[in-house]
Amino acid sequence: MSTTVFIVAFAAGILSFLSPCIIPMLSVYFSLITGLTVSELKDDRLSITLRRRIMKNTVAFVAGFSLVFIAAGAVAGELGSILGRWQIYLNILGGTVILFLALKMLGFFELSFLNKLQWEPKFFENLRNKAAKSAWSSFIVGLLFSIACSHCIAPTLYSILALAGATQSAGSGMLVMFFFSLGLAVPYILAGMSFNKVVNLLKRYRRKQVIAERLAGILMLYMAYIIYTNRLTELTGFLGRFMPNLPLGM
Repeated sequence: MSTTVFIVAFAAGILSFLSPCIIPMLSVYFSLITGLTVSELKDDRLSITLRRRIMKNTVAFVAGFSLVFIAAGAVAGELGSILGRWQIYLNILGGTVILFLALKMLGFFELSFLNKLQWEPKFFENLRNKAAKSAWSSFIVGLLFSIACSHCIAPTLYSILALAGATQSAGSGMLVMFFFSLGLAVPYILAGMSFNKVVNLLKRYRRKQVIAERLAGILMLYMAYIIYTNRLTELTGFLGRFMPNLPLGM
């Protein structure tokens, strides 16, 4: 059961990348990250120097949003520990929120206010020009991405944060969010390695995008079950054996 929680978090990260408002903006993100135009990114004849820049900046971007998400996991886990005396009520509340978001992902209703929130790429134009010179600007874009684009992946992100909070430990909350960040990072790394191939693959996928949403909904139903039944005690036991020096407690 314990390793399953990390698999769930990792899968949620991948499904977050496949959300309807991330994929259409992929070219914009990579242009901001690398400082290259879309046509340059799609050129298979890019020099080794430019390919190295793309990978270096992509890793910096991934590190930026991972830092924020993992820190949020620590905060969620610590809050869960502080509020541990009300654990049964927090489990009910967290499970209910995740269940509500799962039903949204399964198409039972819409949250129209999420669709109205838009990220304005012009805000990052100055960073795009700096990306050609330094990976630090890509790291900053990653930090801002984790905040400005959180509405795009809100159902899965908030569900995994609730899962991290239910662990009632900063260390285990960080680890849960690490696997979520890893799942979100892998597609970006693959796109950095071969942007043109990934974009073409995603174009074919977009017609079936609803499948990813439904899968995310099913995954979130399982997360609600984990929290409702307080199965995270098994997670803590696993973490205690895997990382004995972590201050875990539930």
